[in-house]
This record gives sequence, structure tokens and C-alpha cells, in this order.
Amino acid sequence: MKAPLETFHVTDVFVPGGQPTITYVPRSSLGLEEHVRDYLAERHRILSLSGPTKSGKTVLLKSILAGVPHVWISGGEITTLDRFWERLADELDTPTATQTSRGSEETTTTSKSATGGVAPAGIGFQGGFSSQTGAARLEGTLVTRTRSVAGAARKALLDRQLPLVIDDFHYINPAVQLEIVRTLKDPIFNGVPVIVVAVPHRAYDSVRIETEMTGRVEQLPIAFWSAEELRLIPREGFAALNVVADDELLDHLIREAFQSPHLMQDFCLGLCKDNGVRETQAAPRGLELPDLTGFLRARVVNASKTAFDLLSRGPRQRKDRITRQLKDGSSTDIYGAVLAAIAATGPLTELKYEDLRRSLREVMLGGPPQGPEVTRVLVEMNKIAREKIEGEPVVDWDAGLGTLFISDPFFAFYLRWGVRA
Repeated sequence: MKAPLETFHVTDVFVPGGQPTITYVPRSSLGLEEHVRDYLAERHRILSLSGPTKSGKTVLLKSILAGVPHVWISGGEITTLDRFWERLADELDTPTATQTSRGSEETTTTSKSATGGVAPAGIGFQGGFSSQTGAARLEGTLVTRTRSVAGAARKALLDRQLPLVIDDFHYINPAVQLEIVRTLKDPIFNGVPVIVVAVPHRAYDSVRIETEMTGRVEQLPIAFWSAEELRLIPREGFAALNVVADDELLDHLIREAFQSPHLMQDFCLGLCKDNGVRETQAAPRGLELPDLTGFLRARVVNASKTAFDLLSRGPRQRKDRITRQLKDGSSTDIYGAVLAAIAATGPLTELKYEDLRRSLREVMLGGPPQGPEVTRVLVEMNKIAREKIEGEPVVDWDAGLGTLFISDPFFAFYLRWGVRA
């Protein structure tokens, strides 16, 4: 390995949760950047960018839009249509009131005149003198014109033609989604680029909520990361820091990353820090990890434990729940049993209802809970994940698809290393 020409700090190389530069992976084989750039040139429809949580959707768009004026709105901030237009007006710095003055000015001038001639004998002046003075007068009115926030923001968006990104579109209530899509139809028709970002199973929300948008929504799915794509993160990052790790260690970390670049960035940052590497090394250095299990358990974040505790507690209104016995010798209630069954699947990040019932039979002593009970628990967990847990909902129950999604790879990682371990 050659000595690097530039010195970097480890936190500038590996940026979990931020915008990486050195370890940014464009995933060229998928043509994602080209697809987004083509859309920005063509316009006249919505681009629905969908991918798993922490899969690089935001990083991709921010990389493409770097240096390009645009508007970025987070769906988590939008509770009503009015709130959407308020945020848009704020981002566009659009005034909702204008003032103009109308006036008239009258001016009189000063004039002087003299009549007569020289007095007899040529001494003095004989005649008359007149003088007139006037004053200027200014009259005017101040006219104030106000516009609705929505009207002002819509006009500014049309005039400036800036790309509009609505991140986490799936956070927005479906009724509000419908209103937003309807009010954006005219700007979209007139060439305003609109990109909505969502998780995969919510990617078609913008179509489902408004049938008239059929044919006007372009889908760009972002798949889970492959092992080779994840491997590019340490390859580029370790080269910048002049360090190296053996393939077997990297294979272990890649398997535990749940196909998430966010987790892989976190693993690489932790590996460097555990080896005392804070910046580019003057001479090549190898990275070691004698206790892989301890390292992975240490990566379990408190936020995921908090989410797990809230989900396992369930709604507070019922305190007389039936105790359930698990095959590992522990006892819990139906909420704990469902989480134990999810964890026992690996956990899978996409779990069909039938698979969950099968896993319940495997982890519980006696028969599993009745179907309606399990469904009720999933509905309650979905509600808790959306209303009680900050950030991306860690689980998402889609009753229409009959599927439970673990939306957050950090939560899936917690189920493996914070619960199963």
C-alpha cells in the first residue's frame, strides 16, 4: 500500500448518518445518478425515489443536488396542507405581503422682476420690484397587498422552477398526501421537478392516493446494498487512512450490516477507533478485531433499546395481560412474545404474517396466540412506532400486504445483538 498524499481525520472518512465524500459510493452499475439527472432535465412528472431506511437515498440526492439551488422538505414536519405551504414559503424565503407607494408632487417656483429705469441725474434707481415664492407639496398613498401563504409559495415555485424534494413522504398522513399531490399537479405540469422519497412498500402512495397521477409518476427503486457495494466503503476509506483489514473480518461485518451503508460506515468508524486510528497513518497499518461479538454488541445503540422497550410494553391501558411462557425459560406477555418471534427469524426485515405465526409456534410453549390477537398487537406496534418513537418508524405493519417490515436496520441489528445475544 502506498503512503497517501493527503491526511484525513477518521470522522471525515467514515460518516454514518451524514454525507460522505471519500466513501461515497455512486453504485454506478445501477445508473441511479444518471436516472435522477435525466429526470431533472425532462421534468413534468413526479419522481418517486424508494429504498429501505438508511440505504443511501438522501445521500444520493444530496450528492446530485450539491451546488444546485433546490428546496428540501422533510415529511416528518408536515401535518397539514397549510403546514406544507408554510415550510415551502420558508424555504423559498417568500414574502406574503408587498407594499407599493403611489404619490404626486406639486412644485411652485420663485420668480423676481423689476420695472423702471435710472433716476434723473443718473443717481439711483426709479421703478418697482415684485417677488413670488412657492413651496413643494408631496401627496401619496401606501398600498399593501397580501397573498395567502399557499398562493405566494406556489407562485415562487413556478417562477423559480427549483427542484422540490419531499423526503420521508410516507411520514405524511395519506389524506394530506392527497392534498399535496393535487395542489402540485399544476406546478409539475409547468415543469417544476418534484421528487418524493419513501420506503419501498410506500413507494406507490403518490399513485394510490390520486388516480389522476397514474402515468405521471416515475418510479426509481433503490435496492438493498450488495456485499460488493458495501465492500467499497472500507476499500476507499481504509486507503485514505492508510490502513488495511483482512477479508475474513470484512466479510463478517458485511454480513451483519443488514445491507445498509449506514451500518457499514458505523462499523468501519468503530473498527478504526478501536485500533486507535484517528487520522491517516504515516506507515501502512493493519486493523484487528479480537472480539467480534463484543464489538457488535457494543454497536447496539440506546435508541433501538428505547424503541424495543416501548414496543414490548405496548399500550398502557391494559395491565391484565396473560403471561406467555417461552421455550428459552423466560416469561412475557403477547407483545414480548411477538418481538421474540420476530428476532428468532434472524430477524428478517420483511416478514409475512404466516411466517410470524410460524415463528411464534417455534419460540412459545404451548400454542401461539389467536390470529386476531396477533393482528391487534401488530396494529398497536405500528401505532407506537409512528407516534411514540422519534425518527423513522422502526417497524411498519402493512395490513393490505399482510407484511411486517422492519424499517430501520439499526432496530433489526438490535434484535439480533441486543435481544437474541
